[in-house]
Amino acid sequence: MNTLYRALAGALGCMFAAIVWAAPPMTLIWPASPGGGGDLYFRIISKVMGAKGVNLVVRNVPGGGATIGVQEVLHSKPDGNTIGGVWTGPISISPHTLGVPYKRDDYIPVLQFSSAPYVLCTRPDFPANTGAELIELVKKNPNKYTYGTDGPGGLGQLAATRIFMAFGTSERDIPYKGASESSLAMLSGVVDMYSGTIPTILPHVKSGKAKCLLLTSARHNPALPGVSSLADVGIPKEESLLWRAILVPKGTPAADIERVEKLFEDAARSPQALAFLKQVGETLELLKGKELKASWDREYEAYGKIVKLAGMARKQ
Repeated sequence: MNTLYRALAGALGCMFAAIVWAAPPMTLIWPASPGGGGDLYFRIISKVMGAKGVNLVVRNVPGGGATIGVQEVLHSKPDGNTIGGVWTGPISISPHTLGVPYKRDDYIPVLQFSSAPYVLCTRPDFPANTGAELIELVKKNPNKYTYGTDGPGGLGQLAATRIFMAFGTSERDIPYKGASESSLAMLSGVVDMYSGTIPTILPHVKSGKAKCLLLTSARHNPALPGVSSLADVGIPKEESLLWRAILVPKGTPAADIERVEKLFEDAARSPQALAFLKQVGETLELLKGKELKASWDREYEAYGKIVKLAGMARKQ
């Protein structure tokens, strides 16, 4: 009997230890509504992790130009179990245009997955067919043409403004409530150009209703072969890219950061995650550690200058 009790006690002890030491669920807060590209990407990451026994819950916390969700992450316990999914806007742009309730030293960048350019497109009858022709046209006709963007102070506006400013000219920005609205405005002739994401405009390019002239990246993009890059027009350092990344609150131990980084990197290399990136015209370009922080710092400073020069800076 004593032997039986000892065996039962040992079994219960193992079960209790398993319960105590089971990894707690991880939460990724995505500071935007469901259904967008970033939301879909991280839900794929969650499924990949789940298949390997890692419980990652994706929770949407929209509002405040993403600041509400980011703030919730930064106020969470710094143990690596609450992670923030972010993109270019709330990290590099909103601090200059809207003002945000957090500082750069309130978070630790962990891993950036991919980046993609925006693109300047127009209708087939527009009097330019390449990036170089577009630049010559706007230089000769400052403030003549209009371009639709995905909202005031957004990446679409800043990317186009940055390009035009590099050549000492400007054109008129017309903000809309997203890339779908601005693309339709361009296609219907309400505005002359579209400055937005590639996936939104790509179906119209394939149908012959639109043509794209200039990417906002230094490199060409496989989704739009033949479209000029910034290097083609002589300004490769004026890139404006939409990227996806994760961060954690300051004070998160190095061991937890390393754990999170490895889990997400492994999932990002999965066939499912890679297939999604290919579908939206992106490639896996991992940045982490000091390299990632330096990249974010450079971008933050660059957008700060652009916003100030363009008169878009928030009022103090």
